[in-house]
Amino acid sequence: MIVRSFSNSDSPGKVLIALHGWTGNISSMEPVANAWGIDDVKWVLVQAPYIAADGGFTWFDGNEDIGWKYQDSFDILSKLISELNDQGFPNHAIYILGFSQGACLSMEFMIRQTFSLGGIIPIAGFIRYKERFKQDVLNESRNTRVLLLHGDKDEVILPEQSQMSFELFKGEGFETQLHILAARHKVPLQAKNLIENFINIVDSQDQIEQL
Repeated sequence: MIVRSFSNSDSPGKVLIALHGWTGNISSMEPVANAWGIDDVKWVLVQAPYIAADGGFTWFDGNEDIGWKYQDSFDILSKLISELNDQGFPNHAIYILGFSQGACLSMEFMIRQTFSLGGIIPIAGFIRYKERFKQDVLNESRNTRVLLLHGDKDEVILPEQSQMSFELFKGEGFETQLHILAARHKVPLQAKNLIENFINIVDSQDQIEQL
């Protein structure tokens, strides 16, 4: 498991696990994390386990003819979440942010877990097998909130894919948001405020309850 973590807080209260896209590597999401500079967050950058045919790394290995391998990717996320729990981060303080293929992994992984996280943030992703998705959702995962982001000028993965993902998650009872932003197939830097609001909503609710 190849992982790099950093934070601009001495004792961050939340974790953002960042998953790169196809042919990316452990450094791919670092410029985004640095550009956003989100407070009170521990960033955990993860490298996919499979080598992509075109260079770099991939979360899914194979093709439609021979099938897809992804268990190693699931195992990495499971182990990482367990280690974060041991470090004192409860599940509700852990978020998975994925771009493109990393977004696909965040969605496919989360629905099949016997627990919920604070949320997932799939950016410019899609759900390949939509009927299987509905069959595989576990009840215990449904308290995970979902923030879907997509660029309106994305020609690699069309924004309609996130609209379909939105409908699937909503249909399965997940608290879900969808925002289409002015961007091509990339992580939209203007999404910072949406993400900050998303990961801080639990804190706001806790303050209201204390009042």
